Amino acid sequence: MCRAINGVLRPGVSFMPKPFRGLIASLLVAALAGCAAPPESAGFAWDPYEETNREIHEFNKGWDTVLIRPASQFYQEVTPGVVRLLVGNGLDMLDLPAIFVNNLLQGEPLAALRTAGRFSLNVVLGAGLLDPATEFGLPKESTDLGVTFSKWGFEEGPYVSLPLLGPATARDGVGRVLEIALDPFNFLTGVPEIELLGPGTAFVGIVELRAENEDVIDRAFYETEDSYVTTRSGYLQFRRRRVAGGVTEEQIPDVFAE
Repeated sequence: MCRAINGVLRPGVSFMPKPFRGLIASLLVAALAGCAAPPESAGFAWDPYEETNREIHEFNKGWDTVLIRPASQFYQEVTPGVVRLLVGNGLDMLDLPAIFVNNLLQGEPLAALRTAGRFSLNVVLGAGLLDPATEFGLPKESTDLGVTFSKWGFEEGPYVSLPLLGPATARDGVGRVLEIALDPFNFLTGVPEIELLGPGTAFVGIVELRAENEDVIDRAFYETEDSYVTTRSGYLQFRRRRVAGGVTEEQIPDVFAE
């Protein structure tokens, strides 16, 4: 499901209301209570909280319908392609420090060096908005705390839907919430303009991400018989392939099957 299945929001989403943060924390505590290996009967998706997950999925889908999708469509209509390219490059740059840290936590020093090299080249030669590093053979190598936890031996845990954050597993959800809590923008206080930078950047990231994956998201949300099952299957497919380094022998259902 492309990058969007990694979550509706990027890691640096510091604008989430505090009540939602508490709800997410409670959901993750409940999820982690069953974070052992799933029972054999679970099949492809271990989803013991399906009833609650479906309610949250509909809540997230409602936000997409009334806000995120229209904002994304407006953004595409009024923003020149070159500006979108620069915005996308800038948002990708903001991901690199966290990727670098996860490279180290995963025991991948060469990957960390490549990430550091990419960051340096794009800052020095691209002003943070161009991507000369890719031309020099240093493309973005995405990773996150969910992958790190997997390498440390933590089980995937049950599938959960998180308010505003979208689909996750218990392992990925904990990683995503920690990434939000450790977002540097959360610690830049005292200057109103800087405090607004985090939420503003996060919202632009959501809109850009939605625009980038418009066809896939629209098809999953609005053109399938059961958008919840489609989203769940697509997310688990994406995440398991990422954790496996892009290679998996697991037989995965067609996320767009009728």
